[in-house]
Amino acid sequence: MTFYWLNLRFRHSFRERLFMQLILVSSSFLICTSLLAELNSWPQWRGPNRDGQGIQNVNLLENVEETIPEKVWDSFDIPSQEDGGFGSVISDGKRAYISVVWHRNEPTEKRIINSLVLRQLGLRNVNLPKELRDKVEKDRLSLSPRLRGAKLDEWIDNWIEQHLDQKQKMTQGALLASRFKQGKLASPLWVIDRMFKIRDRIFPSQAELDRWLNEQEFPENIRNKISQEVPPTQRMADDVILALDLQTGKQIWKTNLSGVPAGRSSSSTPCLAEGKIFSVGGNRLFAVTADSGKLIWESPLGTEAVASSPLFYEGKVIVLANTLRAFDALTGREVWENNSVRGKAASPILWVNDWQKSIVCNSSKTTFSVDPKTGKTLWEGPGGGASTPASSGNLLLVHGKKEDVGLICFKAEPQGIFEKWRFPKLTRRTDSSPLIFDQKAFLFGAGMRLCIDLPSGKVLRKLSAKHDISSPVLAGGKILAYEINGSFLSFLEAIPEKLNEEQKFKLNALKCTSPALVGTKLLVRNQNGISCYELGKNVPN
Repeated sequence: MTFYWLNLRFRHSFRERLFMQLILVSSSFLICTSLLAELNSWPQWRGPNRDGQGIQNVNLLENVEETIPEKVWDSFDIPSQEDGGFGSVISDGKRAYISVVWHRNEPTEKRIINSLVLRQLGLRNVNLPKELRDKVEKDRLSLSPRLRGAKLDEWIDNWIEQHLDQKQKMTQGALLASRFKQGKLASPLWVIDRMFKIRDRIFPSQAELDRWLNEQEFPENIRNKISQEVPPTQRMADDVILALDLQTGKQIWKTNLSGVPAGRSSSSTPCLAEGKIFSVGGNRLFAVTADSGKLIWESPLGTEAVASSPLFYEGKVIVLANTLRAFDALTGREVWENNSVRGKAASPILWVNDWQKSIVCNSSKTTFSVDPKTGKTLWEGPGGGASTPASSGNLLLVHGKKEDVGLICFKAEPQGIFEKWRFPKLTRRTDSSPLIFDQKAFLFGAGMRLCIDLPSGKVLRKLSAKHDISSPVLAGGKILAYEINGSFLSFLEAIPEKLNEEQKFKLNALKCTSPALVGTKLLVRNQNGISCYELGKNVPN
């Protein structure tokens, strides 16, 4: 930092000049300390700038297979998935925070057939045309019990190859293979259809449930299984925010609000700004103080099971909860709503280009840019889905839901926003968020590692890989990405030629979450809580 005014031409006494230099040194120290504190934090979904990037000059381990990262601590039990969602961890550099819709079961006379019960029963919808569904059932029932092992696998592979198109193979292939392997023991599709029609139905008692089951003429074994598997409990939940000491993992405070059971879809990552934590619960947006967890305000969302992670910008908290809405950060009062942006899973970002500042968010089928002050739509373009966009100057990168969109790049110009290039693709998942680094676009997800030259759209490298829903992070020139359903964390240099030269170590992260990197500390959400790893080189014990 150059302080040119140290060399003022005005004449000062030695004491005056010394005093001025002391002030400048102190100011410089405070500025640097403040900047360092900001860089050594992960205050929201996808990091400090909401782009998946941490400190670029951080000194990370060179080979995590030779020098396995040290696990610093494991937290106490924190529920996940059906019982606590898939939200990721944030940190201010001193504490780790997590928001959980914390489920529990309480005894009841009622019997409720919800999505969790259907999954536990192994009932999954087969989403195929009627003629193909009929073919599936006919061939399943006619399979010879003598067909087993490798021969059965070969038969299944041939059946799928002959009858399904590429998209059906990705979305339904594994399900059909499972049904064929079960043979006559698989639940008939007509039973599954009927059970899905009454999803979330509440029966006053076990006797009423059994009476209904008997009326359906289900096979006896299936009727008995359903009767026994529907639990004598009902789901309850609280909206919880936890603060843990970053050095030890010990709980510092816990905020607990009575909430509603919203299941695994309640997977929002909180946001830390101006000493407050903004969080989405089962059916509310609320704010607490970061130092003590004291409730400041809460605002009903009018919907449940929101996975969108809130964004703080200029005194507003912006979240996609059925519609895109902004709330006053001080009071929780709704400021504006854009009814055109629909969904619950996508998270908004701030896009600052040479001509405007806007909030960008994927809707169900397209991508929207809206005015941060009014919520008015400024632009709508191809995209859609649950992924979080990334921006760099005048360029915007969107991982779209539709196969003809794929990964698409837009450019802001004086006349408006225009498509620059796109990489169409057919993949089962489109949830992972892209990265932009060194004039390159990276996508680690949807079963691939992809690198595209950002200015031209030229594909520099594309590899098959077992990355799926989780969004990667980047620091020190390395991309860190979960692989094989979160079983491993892969480290790769952000260079096209080296995307096949990964190093990885086993950590068993929760597959739909994303890692948080606080300086050299890695915070990972797993099935039973949070784990902290040290990724730095030459860190004293």
